[in-house]
Order: sequence, then structure tokens, then C-alpha cells
Amino acid sequence: KGIIKELKAKRMWDPVAHPSWLVFEVERMIQIRPEQYAVAQHLIDKPGHVIQLNMGLGKTRVILPMLVLHWSFGAHDVVTRLNILSTLFMEAYDYLHNCLCASTLGIKL
Repeated sequence: KGIIKELKAKRMWDPVAHPSWLVFEVERMIQIRPEQYAVAQHLIDKPGHVIQLNMGLGKTRVILPMLVLHWSFGAHDVVTRLNILSTLFMEAYDYLHNCLCASTLGIKL
């Protein structure tokens, strides 16, 4: 059932509005799921809101990079800052460095 759901998933976001997300998808060989887009869009629309998600929904590997890309590109005139638990820091840093810095996106952490 899970693979059928993944194969039937449709892109819910506009690549013209978020070209960096498209590059992220291609480089990571993933597809941003509708639920992941909904969470990211909610946090973009309502900065400061908190959302609790279960394990395995792509918080660190998909949603967090989407938010970093959104706030790092464009005319937002903000500095992106991440607060990560110390127990998760090295894993998150290594992943974000790999997928955002060592890629065509070229974001500095």
C-alpha cells in the first residue's frame, strides 16, 4: 500500500515559486510529499508556529531543508537560524551540509 501511495502522489507546490525546492528534489532523488509541503507552507505562512510531527515524516531530511531554502533565497532579507537539539546536532549538520552546501544550491551553514 505504501509504495502505491508514493507513486500516486502529486506535486502540490509550484516549482516556479520555489525553484530551489525542485533542485533539492532532483539532487536528493526524492519527491516532496503533499503532507511535507503542507507543513512547510504552514510554517512559512505563520512564522513562530510550532508543529509536532511523528518520526519518519521527513522533518530533518525534507521539511527543514525546504524551510532553509525558502528563507535563504529570495527577497526575505533575513538570516536563517536553526535551533537543533545537541543530541541531533551532528547528524543534522552533516546532512544539511551535504544536501545544501555540497550541492548546486551552495548555501553556507
